Amino acid sequence: MKKRNIILVIAAILLVSFSNAAAQGSRNRITAGTGNLCQLTGAYRIDVEESDKLYSVVKGATSSVPFVEQQRFFTDLSVRLTPPDMLAIECRGGRVSIASSRAPKVTFFADGKTRRERRPGGKIVLSRVELNKDTLTFTSSGESEDNINVAFKSVDAGRRLRVIRRIHAEQLVEPIIIQTVYNKVAEMVRWDTFREGQIARQAGSEDAGTIQRGNNRPDRAGGNVAALRNALNDWIDATNQRDIDRQMSFYMSEMKAFYLSRNVTRNAVQREKSRIFSKARSVDIRAEEPEIIFQNADRTAVMRFRKKYRVVDNTKIRSGEVIQELRWQQTNGGWRIFSERDVKVIR
Repeated sequence: MKKRNIILVIAAILLVSFSNAAAQGSRNRITAGTGNLCQLTGAYRIDVEESDKLYSVVKGATSSVPFVEQQRFFTDLSVRLTPPDMLAIECRGGRVSIASSRAPKVTFFADGKTRRERRPGGKIVLSRVELNKDTLTFTSSGESEDNINVAFKSVDAGRRLRVIRRIHAEQLVEPIIIQTVYNKVAEMVRWDTFREGQIARQAGSEDAGTIQRGNNRPDRAGGNVAALRNALNDWIDATNQRDIDRQMSFYMSEMKAFYLSRNVTRNAVQREKSRIFSKARSVDIRAEEPEIIFQNADRTAVMRFRKKYRVVDNTKIRSGEVIQELRWQQTNGGWRIFSERDVKVIR
């Protein structure tokens, strides 16, 4: 049970935690902000090269989890620690609003006061949010799986943002510390792009492109939408059939991202998928209607969708639900995948 607690907490730490004790305890006391905007205010995009490499940090951690369970534990840990592509912050006085490409806007009062929150089961967790100069800090403490510290630090005179996450857990021999760097892309925040239904769009690249979903799409993009939806259905069918050759036909020769890895070959992806398929007795992948963002004059597309999975092998059943992202490139042979990853774990 405790292992599940740490997973749930880690899934929420970066932004979602603010909507719990911090936001609820101060909602009725927020007043109109006064004073100038602090240096933290703005919209930010992740700088992958300057940030800690998630795989290396997690791989270097040691755990008290039994060896046979460690692979799954660290895989789950890695997915939940993947930082959001985009962040948005606005602070006026002690009033702070924050959102990300994973979570919609929440507003709270960073007054440095400690608040008590009763979790399911009756345990008490203490949380505190404080704003000092150009650093916003969230701290949560209780039982070992609730000990978290997240600091947002303005650097380079407000042009960049450094997010430092410290996670303590009973399953970890030492705390995990991950630093992520973001570059400011806008001085003011457009909160409408961080609404629940718009999060996928905000997580795109510099060219926000056009977003297509369902049947509400311009005629000029209709053919590409249909082709991508058909490609997704065929890709899922190949996965469920464990047809490795057919599935690999959808991939570029080099992948910019494959979950925690960067710049890997199609052969490396094939070896990993072959390893998984060889152990599985059955694979059941189901996807909801995808959201598609066209970029680069419709030559590339970002596709995000809710995916449910159930994989059965000889010893266990793995199941869950995630928001998966596939990035496609148009080629002479059709649409091909050049990036595959999970951007959010739902359960």
